[in-house]
Amino acid sequence: MSETYRQGDRVKHQTKTDWGLGEVLKDPVDDKVEVIFEDLGPPSRKFKVSLAPLVKVHGEEGRSEYLTALVKRHLRPVSGRSGSRASTVISFDRAVKKFVRFFPGGFCDPRFKAEERNYKVEAHEQLVNALGREQLGAFVQSGSYAEISKLAQAAVNATNLISPYEKLWLKNGIQTPLRQQLFSVTLNAFLYGDTPMSTRFESFAKMLYDIGAAKWPVATYFSFLACPGEHIFLKPEVTKLAAEILGYDIRYEPRVNWATYERVLGLAAEIKARLSALGQEELVPNDMIDVQSFIWVVGNYEDE
Repeated sequence: MSETYRQGDRVKHQTKTDWGLGEVLKDPVDDKVEVIFEDLGPPSRKFKVSLAPLVKVHGEEGRSEYLTALVKRHLRPVSGRSGSRASTVISFDRAVKKFVRFFPGGFCDPRFKAEERNYKVEAHEQLVNALGREQLGAFVQSGSYAEISKLAQAAVNATNLISPYEKLWLKNGIQTPLRQQLFSVTLNAFLYGDTPMSTRFESFAKMLYDIGAAKWPVATYFSFLACPGEHIFLKPEVTKLAAEILGYDIRYEPRVNWATYERVLGLAAEIKARLSALGQEELVPNDMIDVQSFIWVVGNYEDE
């Protein structure tokens, strides 16, 4: 018997794991079910109910505040072309004004530090203290793979940057000793190896696919926390919106890959440069934590 679906059901695609968590937008009509996926964003995808390659998810695996906000924005009536993504895109000048509307003191604003920056800095310090270059290398040398996996999960749980279902997939992916070893060795090489970053990134991505946890937020979280001066955290939809604002082609693909991430690093550098060029000290980003926070505020905060 085919699965039954109702508006609000959380699902995942059986084979397109890159698409992330999805939500059924309305009760099926004419044997068609319409779903929007977190890592694809608009437009939604339609499937024949009797053949839909979807699996319902529940509990923690189905939780995502970001998907809730994405669906809300998608269903909100907009002026101009119905459902047009372009109607939601704003200029860089308006993006800055929106950011300042929430945080008048810019990156120096006490509220910004309390709501967006401080907990990420604390998570960075936690990761460096627990899995810095020397510590992680020593753990790998001694074969302490279970301890590395435990500390990595603690670092992930230190923030809300990664959604509950993504955290669950990573947790499930490193349950066995062999997978803990694969994860630990690859993480060490990724963060502190001396081969080109492109090679290290692709190897880390492959490992995440092997353990069933390949999501952009997971793939970019550890390098972002380990080295926030250079690396950026990628949440697909808000990052794509930032790219549209700047007219910057990040060549986005749901599949985790170096070519897209390299372009996102370029986007982050462009945003940092554009903000710094405004000539306002409070809008000069300290690092990629500030840039990532700017992207998140502009793309995800609701206008008042």
